[in-house]
Amino acid sequence: MRFFNKKAVILLVAVITVFLLAGSSERDKNKFPFLERVITSGLAPIESAVSKLGFSFRQVGSSAGQLITVYRDNQALKAENEQLRQSNFNVTEIMAENARLRAMLDYKTKAPQFDFVTAKVIARDPGTWTSTIVINKGTADGIAKDMAVVTPQGLVGDVISVFNNTAKVQLILDQRSAVGTLVQRPESRVAGIVEGNAANPLAPRMVNIARDADIIKGDQIITSGFGGIYPKGLQVGQVTDVVNEEGGLLKYAVLKPSVDFDKLEEVLVIVGSREPVARMPVVPQKPSNTQAFSAAPQGAGR
Repeated sequence: MRFFNKKAVILLVAVITVFLLAGSSERDKNKFPFLERVITSGLAPIESAVSKLGFSFRQVGSSAGQLITVYRDNQALKAENEQLRQSNFNVTEIMAENARLRAMLDYKTKAPQFDFVTAKVIARDPGTWTSTIVINKGTADGIAKDMAVVTPQGLVGDVISVFNNTAKVQLILDQRSAVGTLVQRPESRVAGIVEGNAANPLAPRMVNIARDADIIKGDQIITSGFGGIYPKGLQVGQVTDVVNEEGGLLKYAVLKPSVDFDKLEEVLVIVGSREPVARMPVVPQKPSNTQAFSAAPQGAGR
């Protein structure tokens, strides 16, 4: 209660002082110097407190405004940073794709004997990752069964089934695959068959090699052109090991494929070739007795 009365008295004195000062003229200012000093001294603490309080409120308001501004700026910077990150990601992807397409274009230029259709890999068989892939081109683009599929690095496989807008490609890593090949080294030219390796799917083997054949580590293996599917001279892989088969007269070579099948994104399908394809000779079969009898003229056995 005493505190309340004290505040009321101070407020009353302040009000009276304001009225006295407002009503006095310039010429009356020096009539009450003592009273003016007393009142000024008494109101000084109040004015100081009110001034400090107002300054504090202004500071709080200013700080709150600054915090809101900083928050908004921070959100804007985060959004801008995310846009820049996405833009950088897109640019990186575009640059990588351009590099691959440039390599393909260069390969096309260096292999004028072939007509190509460029296709994207859109799926892989999850159960047999190293066996087949699906590409986004089909009969509508001139793709047909048994066409060879390559990249600038080398042989990928061949088309085993085709639809209107897609096709399935069997990789040379598949155990069912068989590619006629030979050693590129001029003094060797050893021939064999490259097939998938069940023990190591990413390392196919060149089989049916004579025990004394001239094949060594580091030899480059290319397609031989036999069989009618793969043109001659396509890169297949490099020999990393030569192993003698137990109890036989043959050996096989383990290969590192020229193509990195884990990074296969685009391929080239050979839809036309001006390269002569060697075909295995067809041996005519002797007609059976039944065929001979049916083919004979009437009354031939009489």
